[in-house]
Amino acid sequence: MQALLYRKVPTTGGIGLATDVYLPNGPGPFPVLLTRTPYHRVGGLGDARTYTEWGYAYVVQDCRGKYDSEGVFRPLVHEGEDGAATLNWIAEQPWCSGRIGMVGASYLGIVQIPAAASGHEALRCIAPSVAPNRFFSDWLRYGGCFALANAIRWSMTHAVCPTKPVEHFAWDELWRLPTLDAVFERAGCECPELRIWVERDRYDDYWAALDQTRMYDKVRVPGFHSGGWFDHISTGQFEAYQGVRDRGRLKVARANQRLLIGPWGHMTRGQTKYGDWDFGPEAALDLKRYERRFLDLWMKDMDDGLSEEPPVRLFVIGLNRWVDFDDWPAPGAETQAWHLHSRGRAATAGGDGRLSLETPGRESPDRYSYDPKDPVPTLGGQIYWGLAPLGPVEQRAILGRQDVLYYRSARLEGPLAVVGPVELELWIASDAADTDFVAKLCVAEPGGRVTVLTVGSVRCRYREGWDRHVRLGRDEPALVRISLANLAYVFPKGSRIALIVTSSCYPRILPHPNTMAPTWKERRPRAARQQVLHDRAHPSRLLLPQVEFE
Repeated sequence: MQALLYRKVPTTGGIGLATDVYLPNGPGPFPVLLTRTPYHRVGGLGDARTYTEWGYAYVVQDCRGKYDSEGVFRPLVHEGEDGAATLNWIAEQPWCSGRIGMVGASYLGIVQIPAAASGHEALRCIAPSVAPNRFFSDWLRYGGCFALANAIRWSMTHAVCPTKPVEHFAWDELWRLPTLDAVFERAGCECPELRIWVERDRYDDYWAALDQTRMYDKVRVPGFHSGGWFDHISTGQFEAYQGVRDRGRLKVARANQRLLIGPWGHMTRGQTKYGDWDFGPEAALDLKRYERRFLDLWMKDMDDGLSEEPPVRLFVIGLNRWVDFDDWPAPGAETQAWHLHSRGRAATAGGDGRLSLETPGRESPDRYSYDPKDPVPTLGGQIYWGLAPLGPVEQRAILGRQDVLYYRSARLEGPLAVVGPVELELWIASDAADTDFVAKLCVAEPGGRVTVLTVGSVRCRYREGWDRHVRLGRDEPALVRISLANLAYVFPKGSRIALIVTSSCYPRILPHPNTMAPTWKERRPRAARQQVLHDRAHPSRLLLPQVEFE
């Protein structure tokens, strides 16, 4: 491997981006792989060895304003123009064969679709992993609920420049502070971008410019989208696959999107254990090897049979094996509606909450009081990497609370395979003008454990759109829809489908003060009296896409 270290790539505005170049041994020119990162380009040395051994030149670059790059780092804002400028520079180098691909995970994946939307003719493919696409509703806000731990930890570690990562206190000190100004005072520095994210609490032109779902129709290249079932931003992989498949600029892009999802989280890929579960040896898929097959196909015209394989590969939990699908959502899936039932006493694991395929009749609503001063603690599911325990973990520690509703099915007479996007249609009422609802899809295992599979939430003010705030009528029924992400899980015979409904999940979500005040602005939070309705006129139901496996 040859290293041509530390170049300054000029952007259209004249800002220099610190860039390292690694070349394979031997004569060029070479196909080139590009990574752009806010986490310091020196971390790309290991990948440089791998990619150059595969016969690729490797270019790794600090994002604008990070480390040795010039300018000011504004997360998400300049990635399209800086990516296009870097593609232009690479294409003009004598060691470039004229073919460029982009690789990387998390923020290194985020930068790829904006660069691809530039339409640069030398870009031949992208391979983003664990990268969100909708930053307003899927990254800074989970279904509208402010993503407290994610927003603080990421921004105060990576978006404060040139300040080093903040490590002189425990993170929960910041999560417990009452205002954004108090957060900055305790951290010893301010993060302007976090202030923007907090204050722009409607989907506006700022968020629209960053929304990658609006860029799909400009993407001209094949894509390999990979992620994990237990990643807090896994929705982005499914949306990018579907969006470019349906709306990509060229046929080659529409026909050649690939999707691979394993039983992993945000920081772990290829491991066999996550949370409380061991998924067996098949979970240890060599993701790099699969990525190489994709890159070789589009960068070197080397097809080892990948082009004939189905485009979607999913690890089906419960079966604990990889299954190929012809598309996503899985063709032939049929949605089952599991209705919520009770006699008004669904609170706690000892309550009478039920799930069944029968539609409800005359039933009393379930009621509970949600106090933002005593929130339900975060406990597993699709959460940010800094919030242990992660992934599929036991839930009985929170099932004794009076502000936690619990519904479960009868024991299943046979396996039930749920593959696809999961949604909860929930009829609610509250005496508050605005409030949150949080849901967890779980499996009640035959031995008694209750393990979370997916998590979703909604802030009621956004129920008619992200661009507006709509108050709740006092104690008036309202329908909210909670996305519980995507799932491929086989409930085993003898288990039960279980659903948890509550109004908080701290510190994953900033506890809602139950008013219409902007985020972190309410000084006098109040308790809210919540209702979950499930009668003939208000049929709350859990929608599960079911498939059959041979």
